[in-house]
Amino acid sequence: MGTTAEFMKLRSSGTPNTGEWNINYDKALTQAKAERKYIITFWSNGDLCDYCVKTEKCMMTDVFKGWMSGVNAYFVFQCSADKDKGKTVHDWIYNNTKVTLYPGFRITLYDTAGKILCDRAVDGNKLRNNKCNEYGARDMISNLEAIMSLVHMQCCAEEEQSQDDKDYKVRFNEKLTVAKINKILDAIDSNDGYCPCQPRGEGTKCHCEDFINNKEIGEPCICKIYVKQSKFTKKVSKKTAKKSSSRKRSA
Repeated sequence: MGTTAEFMKLRSSGTPNTGEWNINYDKALTQAKAERKYIITFWSNGDLCDYCVKTEKCMMTDVFKGWMSGVNAYFVFQCSADKDKGKTVHDWIYNNTKVTLYPGFRITLYDTAGKILCDRAVDGNKLRNNKCNEYGARDMISNLEAIMSLVHMQCCAEEEQSQDDKDYKVRFNEKLTVAKINKILDAIDSNDGYCPCQPRGEGTKCHCEDFINNKEIGEPCICKIYVKQSKFTKKVSKKTAKKSSSRKRSA
């Protein structure tokens, strides 16, 4: 029996729980959204892929299992050995992202309204730094934690804590592709959390002062990745809507 077959035994097909591998992506996603928890998806090409096997062996160590049990996230694993070849998770990780190699991961966090707060697709071998067993597991844990605690997530947490003092929320720009968002996030991360579109200095840590002080509701930041949205849902009357429409036409 191969490594992938052994790894498949670790996952549950029942109601998804945090801290353990699950097979049901749709149910795990529904719960992750409702509870505002991370969903970490993993796809493997099975025993025919040496890189996939090495990654699975890293995650089968007590080190990785212990870390998973303490993480408040949903983990979903599907692979080419499944009846449908794990099509759901495969498409989620590989369609419209820059990940092309096997195995693949995608780490996602939604708010309760269904907006994406964090979304990173990554090659599994980069997560383990091409190391094996416990050494690879420790690197995977370190890299996953780094992704889950990026500056933009810290900003979201700070915004949530002080949202009573603000009249807006922050969301990703829906006009950008996941690949483009990941590219900008990588640039922010490589720049120690500073905006890559401005000279590095006071007031240019993301979210920068220009975004906080100068951008109106609906306007994106300089990098075009974040957009301000109203904290309150307001009903627009037909009269107001017509005025707004006429302004757009005249503009």
